[in-house]
Amino acid sequence: MNTFTAHTQRQQGKIGVTLRGNCTDITAAELLEKAVADATTYGLAVIWIDCQRLNTITWQGQRAILNANQRARAAGVSPRWCGIPTPILEQFAVSGLGLLLSLEPASSYQGPPELLLDYLSPSTRIRLV
Repeated sequence: MNTFTAHTQRQQGKIGVTLRGNCTDITAAELLEKAVADATTYGLAVIWIDCQRLNTITWQGQRAILNANQRARAAGVSPRWCGIPTPILEQFAVSGLGLLLSLEPASSYQGPPELLLDYLSPSTRIRLV
């Protein structure tokens, strides 16, 4: 399955987003931005973003991450990008994006643990309206 999904969940005073699949087109990029933007509306200081299952990303996805990161910070929220796979980190190093993000290892993720499960309920999925 090479589609892109973004799931968001709030639990016990924490908010998390998990990004999965290939963020390789404008639709996926918009979905990524929307998921992070929605997570900022809960009034919490930190958004935990699990990226362990993010397979590939193009410049559109990188731009979406930059936009989402900047909007969250402007709203007073600190996005923590956790578990970004090495090939994507290498892309971020080339583009300079890695210097602008709070990058954390997967083990630092402190969002809702259900977002780390292999199967997620469709009710946690962010959909474009």
